[in-house]
Amino acid sequence: MPKEIMGFDAQFLKQVKSLFQETSIEELEIAEGEDVYFRVSRKKETPPASLQANTIPVMPAVVPSSPQPVSPAPTPTSPQAVSTSTTSPYDDETKYYKIKSPIVGTFYEKPSPDSAPFVKIGDIVSPDTTVAIVEAMKVMNEIKAEVKGKIVQILKADASPVQANEPLFIVEKM
Repeated sequence: MPKEIMGFDAQFLKQVKSLFQETSIEELEIAEGEDVYFRVSRKKETPPASLQANTIPVMPAVVPSSPQPVSPAPTPTSPQAVSTSTTSPYDDETKYYKIKSPIVGTFYEKPSPDSAPFVKIGDIVSPDTTVAIVEAMKVMNEIKAEVKGKIVQILKADASPVQANEPLFIVEKM
């Protein structure tokens, strides 16, 4: 029988302690009931005021998890050369929906290593269709499609880390 401390599994408490020691997490709230609820609070480290004025913001590099198709560079006479827009065709929220991760964790496209993916490009999904799993703190959280439509793009590779509110799929609404 596993050892318990105040109703919690001792091994779980050791993992939480390790998490606090290895990260800048300041608070962790876990509530049970009809639904399991997690809240994590991170301490923001602010540089001294003398350094803030001279700081230049740096944007992190985004490396695609899978090769992306490369279109030829526009020539000065092509219609693409005139457009300076950086919008994606999938930014039209009336036609497309982005399924986002509700939490920080690890993205899994299939229920187990030996299984087929939940969905693939071209699949038709309904709001209650499970499209992926995001693992957070050893808990597997099912991600639902939330809309009826067709999967047109999968944005994350299997077993890759995801941030909260990060798009995982693009669905063409039906």
